[in-house]
Amino acid sequence: MQNNDKNFKTMKKIILLSAMLFTAAIFISISATEDIVNNTIPGNEKYVVPEKVQAIIENKCFDCHNSNSKNMKGKMKLKFDKMAELKTHKLIGKLDNISEAVTEGDMPPKKAIKKYPDLKLTAEEIKTLSAWSNGLISKIAGE
Repeated sequence: MQNNDKNFKTMKKIILLSAMLFTAAIFISISATEDIVNNTIPGNEKYVVPEKVQAIIENKCFDCHNSNSKNMKGKMKLKFDKMAELKTHKLIGKLDNISEAVTEGDMPPKKAIKKYPDLKLTAEEIKTLSAWSNGLISKIAGE
């Protein structure tokens, strides 16, 4: 009989520990999801990317401008996945480059657009990217 009590207590401890671990995992998951939904990146809360801007970057820019890109020239100039890690002055410089490149029609490159016409930015997308990058520069510089 005592063995059954011991087994029951052990099982109860295992269930309680599992429930606590599950609760902790849910809490951590929710915290990480909030950062993604709010488009802030832990470590640099200055770098905020609204959902509309994020969608443009993902659809038109990210394939060439990320750490794992095969496009060495694009990867060397800008890595969207590393922007939050930049020091303030470098972040401001990259944001300024983004605004200038899209408003002057340098990005995406004409060669890429010829091969992949869907990459061409619409006037609205250009306006959105430029307004975001210039607004973020003002916000960061004003702090």
